[in-house]
Amino acid sequence: MNRKLLVLLLSSVVILVLLDALGSKNYLLLSFVFLVVTMGVYFWKFESSGKNSREVVFIAIICALAVAGRIALAAFSSLKPEIFILILGSLVSGPETGFLMGNIIALASNMYFGQGAWTPWQMFALGILGIISGLMANKNVSRWLLVIWGFVSGFLYGWIMDIYFILGYVKPITPKSVTAAIVASVPFDGTHAIFTAVLLLFLGTAWIKIFKRYKVKYDLFNQQVE
Repeated sequence: MNRKLLVLLLSSVVILVLLDALGSKNYLLLSFVFLVVTMGVYFWKFESSGKNSREVVFIAIICALAVAGRIALAAFSSLKPEIFILILGSLVSGPETGFLMGNIIALASNMYFGQGAWTPWQMFALGILGIISGLMANKNVSRWLLVIWGFVSGFLYGWIMDIYFILGYVKPITPKSVTAAIVASVPFDGTHAIFTAVLLLFLGTAWIKIFKRYKVKYDLFNQQVE
């Protein structure tokens, strides 16, 4: 793991620990600190990194698609396409960009859905999915591997959010109460996982081709995913 990814992960953990220690009333401040730190690490040594305005445009497009998709399906609590779009965007752009996009998607979409102590956890969860997806950039990922990862990612996102729920709302924390909390989230996580997998099965290949065509045309993200 490179230095930037390590700094991103350590910074994320520190912010989540601070959120728990300082109380949920500081969630909005810590959410923006989270984003600023992530952006700072992402644009580390900007001048020598080869990043350009077209990469920023690509990031904005992916985030806008994910946020718009989540809002469009707001009536269906577990049918959200943001993981599907994040996975595809990260596959093209790499792990660092994936983490950044995950952060932005969570924070920006909660401007509509409502901010809360869950926001930094959602930023972290989507950021992790962005990193893992980005690590597959420039690899020959088959459609079925992509579908399996989409399914797993729905549960991984849910498990990370279960940690937030357990730390904040489960009293006392015992093996029985933790198990009950995780089991209660299975229907939501399962629906989210299946929906993401289905989108990747039927739309994943076509969308990846579109994103890769854009990447090649404008010579994007070569520094990150080589």
